[in-house]
Amino acid sequence: MVSLTKKESEILMKLFKDFSKNYNSNSISKELAVSPRGALKVLKHLEKENLVIGKRMGKAVFYKLNLEDLYTRKIIETLLIEETRNKAQRWLNEFGQVLEYTEIVIIFGSIIKNPQHAKDVDLLLVYNRKDYQKVSTFIDAKNKVLFKKIHDIPQTIGDLKDNLKKNPAIIDAIRTGYVLNGYDKIIEVIKDVSNL
Repeated sequence: MVSLTKKESEILMKLFKDFSKNYNSNSISKELAVSPRGALKVLKHLEKENLVIGKRMGKAVFYKLNLEDLYTRKIIETLLIEETRNKAQRWLNEFGQVLEYTEIVIIFGSIIKNPQHAKDVDLLLVYNRKDYQKVSTFIDAKNKVLFKKIHDIPQTIGDLKDNLKKNPAIIDAIRTGYVLNGYDKIIEVIKDVSNL
């Protein structure tokens, strides 16, 4: 088992959440405030461990996660869980009841960036159509007791896959939000829609 450094974890999460972009060592170094040489060293190590795949385009090598590999998917799942526990535990507790009716729940938007000034709670909810009434009832009940109203974006897995190919708002929700439920499922969805 690979023991990841903080920078390795940050790079893996960046490649996962920003799946629609191509990153080389230079571009990822700017995003994560490391030197290009340091980023290249980390990326080469991750490639050696089969966690990322490098593809040469011109003179640069661009990296994507190796989501075909079960081990890589499990590491990303662990990193997502850790991120949620560290940064969104309050929301995990708040929306715990709806998790049993949903496949994926992602909280995003101003509520996680600046909670005091947020006007609503943005939730991306992915569930089967048959569970619509249960989820709707939960949202209505929460809206009666929460100070900030829930702005939900309902999706099926198929809707999410389609939107991740073309809808900047949904892509941004993945990039900036926290996954509250369905860690393994969001990884599978991103695996299906991303390509190198």
